[in-house]
Amino acid sequence: MRLFLVALLTCVWLAPAGRLHAQSYTFQHESLPSLNKKFTIVAHIFRDSLGLALVSETLARQAVEDMNPFFAPIGVSFEICEFRYHDNWQHDVVEDTDEEMPEITTKYNVERRINMYFVTLFADPNNACGLAELGGIGNPTSSFILIRKDCVNTRVFAHEMGHFFSLKHTFEGNGTELVDGSNCTIEGDGICDTPADPYVEGDPLANYVDGNCRFINQQMDTAGNFYNPDLGNIMSYYECNTCGFTWGQLNAMAQAYLASAIKLW
Repeated sequence: MRLFLVALLTCVWLAPAGRLHAQSYTFQHESLPSLNKKFTIVAHIFRDSLGLALVSETLARQAVEDMNPFFAPIGVSFEICEFRYHDNWQHDVVEDTDEEMPEITTKYNVERRINMYFVTLFADPNNACGLAELGGIGNPTSSFILIRKDCVNTRVFAHEMGHFFSLKHTFEGNGTELVDGSNCTIEGDGICDTPADPYVEGDPLANYVDGNCRFINQQMDTAGNFYNPDLGNIMSYYECNTCGFTWGQLNAMAQAYLASAIKLW
C-alpha cells in the first residue's frame, strides 16, 4: 500500500525579527550530508473542460526558486525543466487518487524526473492543497507530487517536496509523542528535534493558535506536560511563519535519497 500525505493551504509566511527559525537547528549538530545535486521537475498541467490551463509558469518557477534555500543545507536545489500541457480535461479533477493517479503516472510520468501534476481539484476531506507519495524519491518511476492550481506557492511546494523526500507531518500520531522527547524515535514524525505537536488534522486552527501566531492550546501529553510545537516548521499545518526544516529533517531527507535504489537525474 502506498502512503500519501497532503498539505493544507497556508497564506501567511512572514517571519518577524527575532523569531527563532527552525533552520537554526542546522548549526547545533554535526555536519549534514551534502548531495550537491539539482533535481529537475517536469510540470504537468491538465487543461480544464474549456481548454484553460489556469497555471502561471512564472509563478510556478518562482515558487520552486523560493523553496530552494530551505534545501540548501544538504546541497539540494530544484528547477522546472519543462512544462507539459495535457488536453485530457477528465484528469483535471481527480475524484479518486488511488485509482486515477496510477493511470496518470503510467501515461505521463517522465523517467528519473520529479513529476509534479497540477489539477483544479482532487478528492480530499480537508480540501488539501497538495498530495505526495511519502518517500517517493525512492520510487521515481511511478511517484508524483499533485498540486491544486490555486495553491501554487512556496510553502506548499516545499511541504510536498518534504513528503517526497520521506518527511512526515510534525503532528504525526496526533499527540502520541511525548513533550520530553523520550519516545521521539518511535512516535510522532520519528525525528527528535521537531517538538511534539498535538495538532489533529481537520481541527480548526483557532483551537491551537491565535491571530498573532501564539500557541494557545492547553492540551497536555499523557505525562502531564504542555505542548510547545514549532509553529514555523514546513511540515506543520500552522498558518504561521515559514522557518524551514530542522537538522533532523534535513538529514532524513538526505539519507532517503542516498538510500534510494534508482537515482533521479
